[in-house]
Amino acid sequence: MSRRPISTRVLEAPVAVCVPVRDEARRLPALVAALARQTRAGGYALCLVFDGDEPALRTRVAREARAAGLALHCRAMARSPTPNAGRARRAALALGLEIVGDHPAALVLTTDADSVPANDWIAASRAALAEVDLVAGYVRRDNRPALPIRDRLEAYQERLYDLERELDPIEYEPPRSHPGVGGASLGFRAGVYRALGGFSERPFEEDLEIVDVARRAGYRLRRDRAVRVTTSSRLCGRARCGLADDLRGQRAAVDLPQVEHPADAVARYRRSAIARRAFLAGAGDADLLELAAVLDCALPDLRRAAATAPSADAFALAVVPPASEPRYIDLASAEVELARLAPDDEQEIARACP
Repeated sequence: MSRRPISTRVLEAPVAVCVPVRDEARRLPALVAALARQTRAGGYALCLVFDGDEPALRTRVAREARAAGLALHCRAMARSPTPNAGRARRAALALGLEIVGDHPAALVLTTDADSVPANDWIAASRAALAEVDLVAGYVRRDNRPALPIRDRLEAYQERLYDLERELDPIEYEPPRSHPGVGGASLGFRAGVYRALGGFSERPFEEDLEIVDVARRAGYRLRRDRAVRVTTSSRLCGRARCGLADDLRGQRAAVDLPQVEHPADAVARYRRSAIARRAFLAGAGDADLLELAAVLDCALPDLRRAAATAPSADAFALAVVPPASEPRYIDLASAEVELARLAPDDEQEIARACP
């Protein structure tokens, strides 16, 4: 039973919230409660896929969902000997696709069982997906335990990403965005997700992979701070090489982490901006000549890439390579260097991107 009467308008965009679950008896009820508090969400279904049957937890969740008026759908699959994030998330999205059917406006969202979406998470996801093809929400940690090195690294990454969007703006992404992509908050137009073939069954980084594939296929990604989720800072997670492994390593670290030299990152952002502008201008030879000089590559190669690229973003990803010999420096030095590189006003930004 849905939380409230579903209007004809809401039915135009059915939503499935798809969550893989493995050994989450302690944290899953908080997710269910958060979804019960959603405002302006319209009609939506909660789809849980358990990696191994957990009858007691399913019964408890079903009782809580029924009390909250949530439309709940559960499925269990054979338990993996070791956690596999891609396999589990793919199964959760497959259930979601069954629930929303083939409606052209359907949406599928995914989060993690140890995460708590903001009260407007579904509404904000709907708003974003009315304009783009997929949305990566802003995920913050609950900071239990406190991890000051991780906090400092994330603050640096956000400042660097702000600079990237200033130097290389994308028209469908807000100027104040965030750098993250994670399964704790991803949303797709259902037709786009189907076209992408879904998450692969890789044991980790399935979220990064599908977003990269989507961008290279020409689909529009928005990283949106309005789509908010709080996730666990636990140090013992479910998936190998997931967030918990990163956090555990950073908590034990004595030295600050090494990061790409921000000057190298900024140089790449500038090349990307030139590539994006050349594509949007029509990718004629006059537009591509500047890019060929900047990238030190052959004009015919750029012509071929431009002819097959489905979007400016896909073209930039295809032709602007990472540094062949990347430089890494410690976080403290990178913070100082980034402060020197960050433009102070729009005139400097314009000079950085001729």
